[in-house]
Amino acid sequence: MIEFVARLARGAVYFTGEELECWITLRNVVVLPPTTPPDSAGHLVASPDAGKLNGRPEGAAVAFLSGQIHCQCLVEDSKMNVPARPNHGLERQDSSGGRRVSGMAPGPETNSFCLLATIPKLLAGNLDLEPGEEFNVLFSEIVPRDAMSPSFRGLALRYQWKLAFQCQVLGQQTTTIYIPLWIMVIPDLDRLLGLAEMDGRRSSMNGVSADDKAATSVEANALTNGTNGKDSPSPNSSSVALTNGSDAVTAAKSVLTLDMAMQILDSLTSRKNARSFNIDSSHGRIGVLVLTKTRFRLGEDIYGKFDFTDRSVTCVQYLVSLIGEEHICEEHRKAKSVAFSENIVSKSHDFCLCLTQSNFILPVPLHVTSSFASEIVEFRWKLRFEFALSSEMFHLEVPSVGNENQSVLWRPPLRVPVETILWDVPIDIYPTDPIQVHSVHMRESLVSDVRVKL
Repeated sequence: MIEFVARLARGAVYFTGEELECWITLRNVVVLPPTTPPDSAGHLVASPDAGKLNGRPEGAAVAFLSGQIHCQCLVEDSKMNVPARPNHGLERQDSSGGRRVSGMAPGPETNSFCLLATIPKLLAGNLDLEPGEEFNVLFSEIVPRDAMSPSFRGLALRYQWKLAFQCQVLGQQTTTIYIPLWIMVIPDLDRLLGLAEMDGRRSSMNGVSADDKAATSVEANALTNGTNGKDSPSPNSSSVALTNGSDAVTAAKSVLTLDMAMQILDSLTSRKNARSFNIDSSHGRIGVLVLTKTRFRLGEDIYGKFDFTDRSVTCVQYLVSLIGEEHICEEHRKAKSVAFSENIVSKSHDFCLCLTQSNFILPVPLHVTSSFASEIVEFRWKLRFEFALSSEMFHLEVPSVGNENQSVLWRPPLRVPVETILWDVPIDIYPTDPIQVHSVHMRESLVSDVRVKL
């Protein structure tokens, strides 16, 4: 029996453009032969299948093992039309009799198609494993940087990223093992990387001495010529080296490191200038709202402050909600379906009848999807404020008394006529550290290790 073990090197959460690594182990598990009862004299009798595993020889052969990354799109029939997309063959192979094993709970995929898939990589072929022997191989693949669709669980559409391995043991059906992934997208990544590269070049040219520049030019010439000042390695050497400088530059540009991604996110979501909003209604001024910023990362807290000093309308209480809007593109929307749907992820409310200032803190959950726009759906975030207003001006000041022993009793009105108004403020939410996000998703559906008996 062959045991398949997959272990992701850094969890199951990645940015587009990052390199994903997964260790694969194929192990020929030794199965004890069936026991037979002793004979009349009390001696153990060897079983006829003692030298076999499940009726076949102990050795096992793996025909092939391949792996790839793909993104599956699932749509709701009642809300949108299924776009015409080519299928990359993964689901067709499962329906032809192959066995399918998934590291996540299976769901209905009748209205689904493969949105994006990398080229399958052959990891092993014609592999013979003796009893107790194991084969280890590292699968590495770059998550496509041009992917605009992150992992998303919407009401009308879902994007599911998976790491798929196909393995066939001789004499058995092909088994497909799915490992769920959570992919996050940084908007305008190529443009931001280009700006960061230009800034890095300026800083390096301004801060590097002439000797360092000369050494850098020597190293660049050595890379271009395929050597580093020593004899070039022989073609039969087992080490792998880049023999062209342009290939090295291309390889470096194609991979997004975690440090680069975090620097870009820090620059995008850093606090620059506070935003002030004057809140008015048909009855007059409500107050002023101050937000520390309008760009946030997953896991951050949204801080806001209300100033009701210069008001002409009394605000009794307010409610702040963080809402995600799922907008379906018009060309994919059904005729009678709604254009968008809303999902409230967090709330905060406060009574401000006697207050001139009020603060609120609204957390951004780690398990939600950041803002993105694909050719099928656009996902936006906004803050919705609900104000309960009253046209009556309450005299809440306590009248002064001459004697400290005297007390004053103030009774509020039994009924307060209020009017509720809504006000939305659009914000942008960006992804955050994948390791931090994986700690939340690991408790729900994502796994780092998968073990399957083939």
